[in-house]
Amino acid sequence: MSGSVAIARAPEIARALMREGARVIPVMSEEAAALLGPKLMHWSTGEEPIVRLTGHTEHVALVGNASSRADLLLVAPATANTIGKIAVGIDDTPVTTFATTAIGEGVPVVVVPAMHEPMYKHPAIGRNLATLREMGITVVMPRVEEGKAKISDTSEIIAAVQDRIGIASGALAGKSMLITVGRTVEYLDPIRVITNNSSGKMGMSLAQAALEAGAEVTTVYGKGTASAPAGARVVNVDTAEQMQAAVDKELSRPGGYDIVVAAAAVGDWKPVKEFHEKISTHDRDRLIVELEPTPKIIDGIRSRYPEIFLVAFRAQHDLSLKDLLNDARKRAGKADADLIAVNDVSKPGAGFETDTNEMYLIGRDGKEHHVPMASKLEVGRAIVEAISSCLG
Repeated sequence: MSGSVAIARAPEIARALMREGARVIPVMSEEAAALLGPKLMHWSTGEEPIVRLTGHTEHVALVGNASSRADLLLVAPATANTIGKIAVGIDDTPVTTFATTAIGEGVPVVVVPAMHEPMYKHPAIGRNLATLREMGITVVMPRVEEGKAKISDTSEIIAAVQDRIGIASGALAGKSMLITVGRTVEYLDPIRVITNNSSGKMGMSLAQAALEAGAEVTTVYGKGTASAPAGARVVNVDTAEQMQAAVDKELSRPGGYDIVVAAAAVGDWKPVKEFHEKISTHDRDRLIVELEPTPKIIDGIRSRYPEIFLVAFRAQHDLSLKDLLNDARKRAGKADADLIAVNDVSKPGAGFETDTNEMYLIGRDGKEHHVPMASKLEVGRAIVEAISSCLG
């Protein structure tokens, strides 16, 4: 723990880890100990906090080349100062010395940054975080809410810890899931694109829910504003053709996937002709663009991978409930999907770029299940529950 006000969450995080069966040994910098009394962490964990290094060489005994070393080092909260020191190997607190020792010995490290939002925008902070990732450190980024950067939810931190030490528990433990996320773009010229308003929030919330359920998650991510949850692998793409190529490549990997969720809002049309220079408005008063359909990524999956559990997504606009559900059943039938999630984006709170959603889920039996308006993470959890139920 380093000296951020977010250290107030430390006892909660420690207790959550202990409920999962972990032994938690607190290590505190001087500033951390000034903000949160070490006695509280002693009571929270049952372990005497390490607030200074002694001749017992605590850092070597716990994260060095000792037989009793820890399975993982979690730095939470990690201030900008501590992150910078870890990135360049400076050791001047118990926390940074533990980090250097763990990295040098190959002990898994998870870092949970906690600082004011403007600090994340500093180029040096971005470089330091990138350096940590290059070292193989898992970084659990904050959630930006109400104009503030808030330390990640405890559940995200626990999931990142479990992922790094190979503990998978939950309804989808041992399953691998591929999720398409966000929107695609189709280039009219090198600057202008045809696209839609999907933010990727629903797909990334679903990725978080799947991770919570113990799945191994890969996202094929187009454009969007949502951040991938810690523990999810991300493959970035732009166009529908690139997304299709990435999905094909992932599905052909050895071992493959158990579940595919086509949550991305893939653009339906692309220009027949792409201009390779910016189209000037100075020498023309109109531009006529001919469009052609983009590939339907989901439609070719079942024939090539018949054993995969396939989930389709469908967004419609201003339909009656009867028409919405009938349209979803037809789309699921065409893709031979095992489950389809459909919503009406004209409904307030259920459209693109929102933090909430409302869905109807329809399985192979044709029966619908209503997921009422809720946060996209809660909706994602409902979809994961439906998937696990179908899988038995």
